[in-house]
Amino acid sequence: MSDKGDPDLRLETIEALSAAHDVPVLDLLMIAANMHGVDADVDIPRARIRLSPETSSEVWQIILPLENPDSPFRLAGGQLRLDGQKVARIEALENDDVVLTYLRAGGRSVTLNTNSRSNCIGCIFCPNIIEDAADATVSGVDGLESVLTWLCADLDWPGLAQVEVITVCSGCFHTPAAAIRHMAELRKAAGRLGFTGRLHLLSSVVRDRDDIKRLAELAGPFHLTFTLECFERRDVLLKSTKASLTVEETCRALDDCADLGVLGDFTYVAGLDSLAAAADGLERLSGCVTAFPRIQVYQAHNDLMRRYRSADAADLRYYIDLRRRVEPALAARGLAPKSWENYRPLWYERFAGEAVAGPRI
Repeated sequence: MSDKGDPDLRLETIEALSAAHDVPVLDLLMIAANMHGVDADVDIPRARIRLSPETSSEVWQIILPLENPDSPFRLAGGQLRLDGQKVARIEALENDDVVLTYLRAGGRSVTLNTNSRSNCIGCIFCPNIIEDAADATVSGVDGLESVLTWLCADLDWPGLAQVEVITVCSGCFHTPAAAIRHMAELRKAAGRLGFTGRLHLLSSVVRDRDDIKRLAELAGPFHLTFTLECFERRDVLLKSTKASLTVEETCRALDDCADLGVLGDFTYVAGLDSLAAAADGLERLSGCVTAFPRIQVYQAHNDLMRRYRSADAADLRYYIDLRRRVEPALAARGLAPKSWENYRPLWYERFAGEAVAGPRI
């Protein structure tokens, strides 16, 4: 466990690290903001923020904890400052509540919380316990079609033909059968509105080959993301249904996904493990994925959460070293991050020497 990090972090330090390690200043600023959170003049615990960094001509989206008075970052007056120096202008800010549905990739990606993600608790790093919830459970083909019809009407869409992926982001399926049934119902419901794209599920319960095969048959084309999260202290940091998913089992399941024509990757929270464990585990798993994994910087929302950050991860160089270790394995598979898929990643402007593709939101 570690302390609260480095409250004396300065822009000059980030610029020096950028020059020494050939990592963009923007990337290091964003990672540091995720690490430390923000001391804000806004009375909400966590916010979705669109900002224009001083070093970029683009508007980026980031989600940050806002209640860390010891953070070197200060959000006030429409500006984000680091040690008193302006690093970004705030374009928009809203409470990060758990809503039933939202868009990414300029509307090409739809995320659903149709199995009440806000009710899922038990993992030490998860912000669910502090977020407001508006994501009641929706089930059955007709119920799901109703939600999708409402979405289309709200956006003035004629249907879902232009949508490329629909993601169900939920940790509340307690059995593989429940998850498979929900995704099969969603395929039928979305199909009624012209959707022919890929369905995507984040889950720790669908892991056996027969279950993956059934998902592909009933709901394909399909993308399965295994919610692995960390490698060390899994029985302490994770709820039991997640903790039982091992690295070995995830590697085997990812191989099954590749064999069955299902895109496969995993979620991982960078900052919970020692650097050696994080790098070794990510390198191993990266050799099995067929989609870019969702590697997220650990966000601590209070002093209790801060105590669970690995001592190694209190230093910004931890994340620089982790980037360097992981990039070759993923680049060798022809994979690269997309900004709209992850709002607290290790990569923003550059990955493995190449520009990271947009859109950013």
